[in-house]
Amino acid sequence: MNHDLTSVKIAALVATGFEQDHLLDAQEFLHRAGATVTTVSVGTDKLREAGKAGKPLANIAVDDADETGFDALLLPGGKASADNLSRNPAAIEFVRSFLAASKPIGAITDGVKVLVAADGVAGLRVAADPVLRGAIENVGGVWTEKPVAYDRYLVTAAHIQAIECFCDAFAQNCRELKSGSGSSLRTD
Repeated sequence: MNHDLTSVKIAALVATGFEQDHLLDAQEFLHRAGATVTTVSVGTDKLREAGKAGKPLANIAVDDADETGFDALLLPGGKASADNLSRNPAAIEFVRSFLAASKPIGAITDGVKVLVAADGVAGLRVAADPVLRGAIENVGGVWTEKPVAYDRYLVTAAHIQAIECFCDAFAQNCRELKSGSGSSLRTD
């Protein structure tokens, strides 16, 4: 599907231990659609882009980031990254600001854990690894075994094999925001 995301600004929230393939695959897809993706990280980590000879990612510390400067949020996977973000008050507050504004949020695999920690899945259908099922259901979310779930402003992927489908659904959600058509009633 062809998505025009020109002028859409997406924050990709990561911490040490993020899955580089998740970020880079989604970032490439979103860049091709015209979006700008900025990496927002915990602390002063100098995160490095895989396969690019250690070239630094465009990076803003979460303490310096402001949700109002972005149209959408991307949470790549990685168990260590999700654990670090889930324990970081500034990261949780950053995620909550997107939730409060009902802006598009995309979470890949372990990125869902950050949404759970931010109280962001209640009443929403969420695709995630079965290991996260109990945590999702304990906070009022609805776990699904589908590879990708799209519920209102939230798009989630249970595993990296679904990255193309995830990217397409997340881009569609961002495009609907841009066009003003909204996705508030959309469920997969």
